[in-house]
Amino acid sequence: MLTLKSRRTDARLAVVAGFSSLMLVLAACSSSGNSGPSASPSPSSSSSFTAVSIVTPATEADHGWNQMGLKGAKEATTALGLQLDTLTNVGYDNTQTILTQAAKKPGVGLVIAHASGFTQAADKANAATNVPILTVDFPNQQLPGKVGVLTFSAQQGGYLAGIAAAMNTKSNKIGIAISADDLNWFTMSGGFVAGARSVNPKIQIDVAYVGAAAYDDSAGGKKVVQQLIAKGDDVIFGMGDGATIGYIAAIEAATTPVKYIADIGDVSDLIKNPSQYLTSVLWVFTGADTQAIKDVQAGTFANKPYNLDLANGGIALQTTPAMNSATTTATNTAKAGIIAGTISVPLTTSKSQLNALLAK
Repeated sequence: MLTLKSRRTDARLAVVAGFSSLMLVLAACSSSGNSGPSASPSPSSSSSFTAVSIVTPATEADHGWNQMGLKGAKEATTALGLQLDTLTNVGYDNTQTILTQAAKKPGVGLVIAHASGFTQAADKANAATNVPILTVDFPNQQLPGKVGVLTFSAQQGGYLAGIAAAMNTKSNKIGIAISADDLNWFTMSGGFVAGARSVNPKIQIDVAYVGAAAYDDSAGGKKVVQQLIAKGDDVIFGMGDGATIGYIAAIEAATTPVKYIADIGDVSDLIKNPSQYLTSVLWVFTGADTQAIKDVQAGTFANKPYNLDLANGGIALQTTPAMNSATTTATNTAKAGIIAGTISVPLTTSKSQLNALLAK
């Protein structure tokens, strides 16, 4: 299994630890998909280009972060008639050199640096090449015309997943498996709790942690999900990267019926029994990548962060054969309410805030 831990260990955990930076992240996001304080960009590359490069730490085999990032970039460039150059499985060594090389390839007008751990390298690569670079998670690192930032309203998708879980449990006990102390894991979990309680305020919700940074710990993932199942939880929301393999193994080995909800990517080909795969909170990068490319062409790149949320389709609940019509109707109604502002989803940005929500 490819190791993805480094993608967030140094970068995303820094967001959780640095609360002031986190507040800037949240203030910069909006439901419009490209919002925030306006600024006049400095010219950084010709608006006429024929190709985009994407650099990823691993490959689409992770069924999550890299899978969806590559898919979004391909869909965006194809729709706009551009070529896509892919550099996958590069890890985290020499990223400045790799990003610089990607930017220098003939015809490239934008580099997608698809990892929060690439942020500092992206800044330096842009300075060396003057080619715009799109990175992840830190709006305070945004440089108009030069370095853009992707952000996430992941709690909105978590809310819909919570509704789906509460409507499909037979035991009225559901579980959350978390592979690391990760900002987006906490926000999705808080949304999940609120969504489940909107269906059944008395539902039992258990949380199990694999480790502080155990994104790719398949064995640990299997162990914690087995613990949740032993408590009677029959719907599991798993957040993990490589740990997802262990989550699914535990569910498939269960002696009682258990359903699984994934995150970020599509794991349908990993689960043998389709009835066990309830849904996934998908992160769809196509729209944000498309807007970033258009902004480079228009000379307005990185004026504001590029946020993924329900309104712009960047966050979406996957439809599967296991989703019955009642669940689909309920989640669609909630989605409309969130977008309209009639449903407020709590924002839990740390373990302590998630614990406080669970204790209510």
